[in-house]
Amino acid sequence: MKRKISCVLAVSIVLGLLPLAMNGQASEKRYQLFLVVDELVNPSMKGEYYETAKKWVSFMKDHEFPYPFDTYWTGDNHVMWSIPIESYADIDKIMEASNKIREKSPEELKSIEDAFKGTYETSRMCVYALDLKYSMIAEGKEGESEEENFVIFDIYYFKPGYDAEIDKLFGEMVAFMADKKFTQRWYYYWGMMGTDNPVLVCAAAAKNAIAFYEENAKMWEALGKEAGKMKQKIMKYVRKQEQKRAWFQKELSYTPAKKEE
Repeated sequence: MKRKISCVLAVSIVLGLLPLAMNGQASEKRYQLFLVVDELVNPSMKGEYYETAKKWVSFMKDHEFPYPFDTYWTGDNHVMWSIPIESYADIDKIMEASNKIREKSPEELKSIEDAFKGTYETSRMCVYALDLKYSMIAEGKEGESEEENFVIFDIYYFKPGYDAEIDKLFGEMVAFMADKKFTQRWYYYWGMMGTDNPVLVCAAAAKNAIAFYEENAKMWEALGKEAGKMKQKIMKYVRKQEQKRAWFQKELSYTPAKKEE
């Protein structure tokens, strides 16, 4: 998942219950946090939103915004701007960097913010934690590929109060999969703040939809029927499930230029 900052950082953060993922020790370095701004784009103004977003990204690049962000557009018109953070304190640092840019070019930034008006219906700030312990990262598939522009998000909303049971089942699933051979990799993100907790977002990327489903079929074939039975045990604690398709937006993503030492 990384993010768009200046126009929407003032969005109120709604604290949710911390999910089971935070029951572990912080010293284990088990989690990578991501600040995500999820905007629901007005379907009749997708073009205007996209063009304005490109101007905003260019503006932040010109002003050497110090934080990288990746952007994804889902099939139901949610645009997710995601930025990796080390702790919640980084949110304040991001806001400070954004405010400094605003002070340098207030009129130009205001014109971009005005152009955004009406192009999206809602905007929500969230924090997710990538769970490296449970993520199914297959051998030989480490790292991101520039060709992997298609993403599937499998979203599981769990019943509250079953942290220990769910944690145990996930541990059994990970142990079961340890010696299985498959190429598809999945990243598990727990909702931490501003999300409908407890929630788990499972993300897998591929070159396109066909490639995803081909790899997914091979994965389940390698895992066999036993994995399906284990998943059903987990599903007993799921109150709602949904799936989203998304596409990486290269023009709406940004990586700061490396400064020479």
